[in-house]
Amino acid sequence: MRLRIVLTVGLMLLLALVLQTTLVSQIEVFTPDLVMLLVILLSVTRIRPELVLALGFVSGLAVDLLGSAVLGLRAMVFTVVAYLALRTRDRADIGRIVTGLWAGLLTLSGVVLLILVGTLFGQTVLLGEGVVEQLFLVPIANMILALIFAPLFVRLVDRDPTAFRYA
Repeated sequence: MRLRIVLTVGLMLLLALVLQTTLVSQIEVFTPDLVMLLVILLSVTRIRPELVLALGFVSGLAVDLLGSAVLGLRAMVFTVVAYLALRTRDRADIGRIVTGLWAGLLTLSGVVLLILVGTLFGQTVLLGEGVVEQLFLVPIANMILALIFAPLFVRLVDRDPTAFRYA
């Protein structure tokens, strides 16, 4: 990766981490998982797949270190979501609506995996309070953000004005 791409992705990751841990955690109605969305959107760029997986792991580890979860829980989930995103990224460039739905489904799979693995490690309860809201609100919020920002994000990272252009 070139230095410009490293700086761009690093600043976006830092911004997503700061917004996720400060601003978004205070809002109860609109609760996107910005770091997971960043990992999902990185999979449709020209960054090598190995680096996308590494960024998924590192960003999940950073969220774990900033939060009170078991160390490595989100790192594992974000890596799995990055892998799923890389395997299905050819379906994401059909159109803006499909991209949003794709990001929403990947977020839903990440949230379900986070709840299941969190239940195994005693972090969340599968049938606990707020789980149903988390299952619906987080993927819908990420879907809306992907609808709006996916083309701009890919163009910014790839530095290609024609990248991810919808017909």
